[in-house]
Amino acid sequence: MKLEEPSYFWYAIYTKPNRERKILENLKEQNLTCYLPLQESLRIWSDRKKWIEAPLFKSYVFVKVSYKEFFNVLSIPGVIRYVSFGGKAQAIPEKQIEDIKIFVEQDKTKIAITKENIAPGTKAEVLYGALKGVRGEIVKFNGKFRILIRIPMMGYCLHANISKDEIKILKPEKQSDELKKRTLPQKSIAKTSVRF
Repeated sequence: MKLEEPSYFWYAIYTKPNRERKILENLKEQNLTCYLPLQESLRIWSDRKKWIEAPLFKSYVFVKVSYKEFFNVLSIPGVIRYVSFGGKAQAIPEKQIEDIKIFVEQDKTKIAITKENIAPGTKAEVLYGALKGVRGEIVKFNGKFRILIRIPMMGYCLHANISKDEIKILKPEKQSDELKKRTLPQKSIAKTSVRF
């Protein structure tokens, strides 16, 4: 009899403040796939300035686990809980993690993170430039067109400036049953269009 291989999914874990790096080390020691997006920022004191790397999402670390390791993660000191909805941990699509990595790893386009409620936009994929391959929404934000990635279970949006020459508009696609099970239910939102 052949045992079925476990399925691995990405989850966000909520941590105690300033414990993200230590938790990341502990996850790696357990040979778990994990990710902590970091962003450089300039800290200014009265006597000096210094560039530092800080977590992009404060008090969050991403981890990819199956049912086998799921509860082991909760025993790591500093881990509070999985980000959940209705008492159930919400898996994050692999593509969304890949897009976050592209956003963070490129250095030519300044990215921003916000908890602001941004109106929905047209789905698009970036074809050229530093953000090539990212799929998100095209929105107008502070007078500029930006590509936006929503992370609904955490309440965050990542966005960066984009040119109309760098994107292609995507046709609306139906959400698969598996994806519906792993993501938060969305309220119905009126469609908007973007004109360039």
